[in-house]
Amino acid sequence: MNTAPETSIGRDATGPIRLMLRDRDATTGPIDGAWWPRTDQPMTELHQLVAAVGPRIGKLARLGFDWNSSEPGTGTTGEQASRIMHLVGSNGATLALLVIPAATEAPAARSQMRWAAGKPRVQDPAPAETAADGPRTLVRST
Repeated sequence: MNTAPETSIGRDATGPIRLMLRDRDATTGPIDGAWWPRTDQPMTELHQLVAAVGPRIGKLARLGFDWNSSEPGTGTTGEQASRIMHLVGSNGATLALLVIPAATEAPAARSQMRWAAGKPRVQDPAPAETAADGPRTLVRST
């Protein structure tokens, strides 16, 4: 009998990293992109994340999380602010990434990633029974 605790949510950490960043030449916003870990143990995927952002920030010098309940003047909600990961590179570059919980449904996660990377949000086609109401946005704007 296996008594090891369940550490994933039906996904494993294998597969390509789910990361989306703003274009280098894009106007910056309060968030530079998003990372959607594959498991509820994101630290097991940290090496893969650091390797993926290396070309942008150089060698990782510092990693931190924003534990504040809100960020005045940044346009982020309290829930978003508590999910921000800050990466500082050896070249002085910084990235602020929205960390999307692994259990997030794929359409919502992809929409949040696009929003965080400054790309147009994907519209969720309305089910046939509500098609008269038009499309719904998966990420609420605040």
